[in-house]
Amino acid sequence: MVTVGFLLIVAALIAVIVGGAVSVMRIHSDQAPRERPAGLPARVLCPILGDVTRVRLGPGPDDGRLAVIWCERFGDAPLRCDKSCFGAAIAGSLA
Repeated sequence: MVTVGFLLIVAALIAVIVGGAVSVMRIHSDQAPRERPAGLPARVLCPILGDVTRVRLGPGPDDGRLAVIWCERFGDAPLRCDKSCFGAAIAGSLA
């Protein structure tokens, strides 16, 4: 009698697991997959603002060297950055 009860419990557990798996497989996201932002996030001292600002560092579009590819000061506007936000030691290693 104990074996029959145990088998019923196992069968019910398997049915719940299979039902859950089928439900999860049918879930589709309504949103398009988001692309990861390019570049490495960093915080640098901006000499124009006189405060720390957030930037993204990545390969430059012209020569592939490390450059500021996004700055919160410019937002989505084109960058007009001359890398003066980097310290002298860092700027020397970027050249």
